[in-house]
Amino acid sequence: MQDPVISNPMQPFINLVQSNMALLSKYAMSPDAMSQAMAQVQAAMTQGPGAANPLSQSGAFAELAQGMMENYTRFMGELTHSGMALFAQGQGAFQQAQDAAGAATEGGRARRHNRS
Repeated sequence: MQDPVISNPMQPFINLVQSNMALLSKYAMSPDAMSQAMAQVQAAMTQGPGAANPLSQSGAFAELAQGMMENYTRFMGELTHSGMALFAQGQGAFQQAQDAAGAATEGGRARRHNRS
């Protein structure tokens, strides 16, 4: 069975989007992020918009950032793998074209030689 990353050049991008969406869904539903968001809303309502702590201080945000870095690292690996596989396929196709051109040239020479 052929590797899906090689057969579909868009697969690394699809994998990245799916991984990031799963990660963002997990982050949005984490209790840490939810409680921090609720605290921000309450602080904004009682003390004004400048009083809230940013969500980036939560442990869930650190996990999100780490997960996204892992996703992008995996994406770059898949993209490189896909590019190298396409390059190798291109080289094989080029070699086949050269062989076919050589065979056609030799066949033409042989026919001309036989007619003489």
